[in-house]
Amino acid sequence: MKKTLLTLALLLPAAAFAQTTYDDGVSFGARATVEADAKLAKGLHLNAHEQFRYYGDSEDIMRFHTGIGLEYKVLPFLKVGAEYELINRYKYETDENDQTYREWSVRHRGNFFLTGTLKTGDWQFGLKETLRLTHRPGEMNTLQSPRNALALKSKLSVKYQGWGKVVPFAGFEVRNALNDAAYKGSYNPSAEKNKDIYLDEEFLGYTHAYVNRYRVELGATVKFDKRHALEFYILGDHYKDKSIDTNREGSSSWEKNGLVLKALDWHVGNLITAGVGYKWEF
Repeated sequence: MKKTLLTLALLLPAAAFAQTTYDDGVSFGARATVEADAKLAKGLHLNAHEQFRYYGDSEDIMRFHTGIGLEYKVLPFLKVGAEYELINRYKYETDENDQTYREWSVRHRGNFFLTGTLKTGDWQFGLKETLRLTHRPGEMNTLQSPRNALALKSKLSVKYQGWGKVVPFAGFEVRNALNDAAYKGSYNPSAEKNKDIYLDEEFLGYTHAYVNRYRVELGATVKFDKRHALEFYILGDHYKDKSIDTNREGSSSWEKNGLVLKALDWHVGNLITAGVGYKWEF
């Protein structure tokens, strides 16, 4: 009984918020990737890739991912690896006069992964765990999101290798945000516009962890020879992203405690992406 009461007490700060959920519906995107894989030594590979992403129904219209990494097979069924990605995003921004413009912004990303595989007959099953660190340089509101965002991705996959040069595959992935911004406070339903919408709000640091994406993948790899292959796939993403508005304007509590919480909302929706990739092994 004590444990139950303690759990409820811990949940009360979150429950005190008036949180609105926005349904973004279904949007569509596209990806194109070029990848090179070089064998440096037995079990050790160097990978490099360039990927273009396009989102047709989003403010983040397109981005480029440039990556390089190492992968090492420590056991016949186990690989470890690390990768660095430079991300260039061409997105919409708003200036002080609420005028919208577009510019490139940069992010740095590190991926650290562990991959296990099991082969039986023509089937291959895999489990990949990826710890992701994304660094956002430049100006940003760190009360809305962390400068160094952590995420954990878990992916189950299966391949069928009984059709010669055509290898169909499928996958299911869960992504967890590990250090999102967290707040506590009480919603004030009688507040005037832009005045103390939340009472006694407090920034709790980057302590909120939650599942923010489920992904299903279907596709096939066409192997022309040992060095060249094309990959075609469809990604289906169901996302749940937290949106925090902590702009300094709009709350009389700023001078009181140095914090402003104007809104805490959730955006949910589905993204369907068609992708094609070329891989060269040497």
